[in-house]
Amino acid sequence: MNRTVQHAMNRTNGVRSTGGARYVAQAHAHGATVARKMVGLAIVTSGLAVIAAQALQHVFGG
Repeated sequence: MNRTVQHAMNRTNGVRSTGGARYVAQAHAHGATVARKMVGLAIVTSGLAVIAAQALQHVFGG
């Protein structure tokens, strides 16, 4: 397959001629979003654990 045909195929498939840079960028953005959500969940869970520990201390007079 010559370069002109390959370039045309890449353009119609939404792939850049750099070998899929758009796909890599989208995958990176998705990974970053998942990481942010996981950190957010960890922060919320940690906060709830602190609140529960303080409530238990209050109940048991600690």
